[in-house]
Amino acid sequence: MRKSKLLKAIGYIAIPILALIIILSVFYEIGKEDLTNIKEDSEYFTSKSFLNNFMGVLASQTQNLIYHNDRYQSITDGEIKLFYNNGNSTYYDYYTNIKDYYYVISYDNLVLTNIELTTETDTLEKLINFLNNQDAKKANIINGNVEAESEIISNKSIQYFEDFKNTYYTITSENEVNNYPYTTEDSELEEALENSTSSVSKTDSERLLKTYHTATINDLKIYTSYKEELLVRNNDAFYRKLVKQLEPYETQMFYALPICTIALVIICIYLIVAIGHVKNKDEIDINDFDKIPIEIILFIAVTLVACILGSCIEFVGTLFEEYYNFAISILITAYFVSYIVCALSCITLIKRIKAKTLIKSSITGRLLKWCFKIITKILRQIKKGFKEIVSSLPTTGRVIMFIFIYIIGVIILTSMFEEFGVFLTIIITGFLVYKFIERINCYKKIEEHLKKMYEGDHSNKLIPSNFTPEFQDIVRYINDVSSGFENAIEEGIKSEKLKTELITNVSHDIKTPLTSIINYVDLLKKEEITNPKIKEYIDILDNKSQRLKKLTEDLVEASKASSGNVKLNIEKINIVELIKQSTGEFEDRFNSRKLEIITQIPEGIVYINADSRYMYRIIENLFSNISKYALESSRVYIDIKRIGGQVKISVKNISKERLNISADELMQRFVRGDKSRTTEGSGLGISISKSLTEIQNGKFDLQVDGDLFKVELEFDIV
Repeated sequence: MRKSKLLKAIGYIAIPILALIIILSVFYEIGKEDLTNIKEDSEYFTSKSFLNNFMGVLASQTQNLIYHNDRYQSITDGEIKLFYNNGNSTYYDYYTNIKDYYYVISYDNLVLTNIELTTETDTLEKLINFLNNQDAKKANIINGNVEAESEIISNKSIQYFEDFKNTYYTITSENEVNNYPYTTEDSELEEALENSTSSVSKTDSERLLKTYHTATINDLKIYTSYKEELLVRNNDAFYRKLVKQLEPYETQMFYALPICTIALVIICIYLIVAIGHVKNKDEIDINDFDKIPIEIILFIAVTLVACILGSCIEFVGTLFEEYYNFAISILITAYFVSYIVCALSCITLIKRIKAKTLIKSSITGRLLKWCFKIITKILRQIKKGFKEIVSSLPTTGRVIMFIFIYIIGVIILTSMFEEFGVFLTIIITGFLVYKFIERINCYKKIEEHLKKMYEGDHSNKLIPSNFTPEFQDIVRYINDVSSGFENAIEEGIKSEKLKTELITNVSHDIKTPLTSIINYVDLLKKEEITNPKIKEYIDILDNKSQRLKKLTEDLVEASKASSGNVKLNIEKINIVELIKQSTGEFEDRFNSRKLEIITQIPEGIVYINADSRYMYRIIENLFSNISKYALESSRVYIDIKRIGGQVKISVKNISKERLNISADELMQRFVRGDKSRTTEGSGLGISISKSLTEIQNGKFDLQVDGDLFKVELEFDIV
């Protein structure tokens, strides 16, 4: 589709037609509003807009008379100097377009007028007579008094009298008097004017010739004459007539504007995509025209379009009245010729962009490329020399050198280029701040990565190319250290896994013959044996085999708990009731050791989320240790406390043996408080309890203070 010549041709033809419809629709809407707002001459000349324009012209020309009059043609009338504003018989400027508008402004011995200089207007009296003889309205302001045939000028012109106030000073030298505008920056003038409206400075001979003045409306004599008609330029008349011709099609243009706009956008998008693609060719089609430097093409295109449009405006104004249809034909021809020129320029521009030859085929691109190569070579040499100097300095020396270079550079730039130097300094400072922030960000990335390494995360690696050169070596070192840690952790996990598998396998292998031994011991116990020695041996076998069975089970459970290979059945359980139940079950064993149980349990129910089976195993292990290792005839404290949204279970007792061991050692596997190992136990109870507590999202803390043995469990209340 994008290679279809027919679709492209339709698009090229449709664009100027759609654009012309849009232009005419918009032109009509703007022109219609302009025509609607045009008032009749009689209405305009009674409006405030007319008064504002009328008085504005007089006020501005008063200033020109006082200290800009040397630019006008002048003659003398006795002591009066007459200035003629370019001899224009019809005045038209930025302020107003009143037809046959003439004025004469008199101040002291100076007069300014826009009446043409002739033998009939070469004196002030003749100028005033010329105005009086005009078949037009008169409006005079003489010494602050208004005499006007216009009611709005007579009644409201006083509002503009303050605009005629001008402060200036004169310098008299060699019989010449020159006026200069007063500026408030001159404090001496300001002080002089505060004392008097006219004063002479007395500082030196030169200043004795400087005199300060203030002119007001009372010092002026203004004579004016104007016709209550407005000038209409040929171009404006042409456009008004065109709008009137478009008026019957207003409804059609209202609907055509959005439709044509959407269609134009779609066609332009299609052509932008399709330009340069031709059949039987995959790459962008480039011809000889596309190899001409783009600057030449654009220069010719802009010049042609400017000349065409300028000529059209001139011709339209000249030919409008007699050859309106011909003027329309010229405009349409100029429009389509301009479109062809613009279309050719846009097509070649788009093709160059797509083919990535825009810079390569342009004079500017070649020049920039050449400059870039030279600058790159120079910068490379500077960078090489700078790097050699910097690499030989310590970090502090580098920072001091950078600051010193920066200060010297700022001084040179500001002294050589002044304001532009300040601008360059701001740009350079911004660049340096950006580089500084870039290095701060590199430092923060390294800090965050080290924090993750400290927390045990060694999975991610830093990419040296993402850091500035100063940090790249450090990044490589950190990656090497991280890899070493990761390998060590993997080895540790592998070793732990092997230990767990070994314990599981050995326990399983022991369990089978052990079961046979226990079964056979049970069978022997059922036999009627009369020999007391044999009965004693059987009891010993039974006791030791049960102990070995318990040890095997503890080993398996410790292995599962530490590896997290435990299936939990989390449910809502009453921890208070569980503690009470466990205490009751161990009551006989506590009593046999004469242990006094002191409990502090809150009233009510305390629920936690846990596995009741493993929670009981934790408490069972703790109470079992107490029954084995607590000092006889001592006290055991069991406390349950609510702390915020958590429950803390505390178990304390006094050990019968001296605890010359740390709490961390006691929580390790196979470590027992009984160093002689004469008591029953495997040394796995504490380790199992800790692991089971943690996999249920609880906290396990063991403290040893002398002979005091204290365990604290902490769970969230639900």
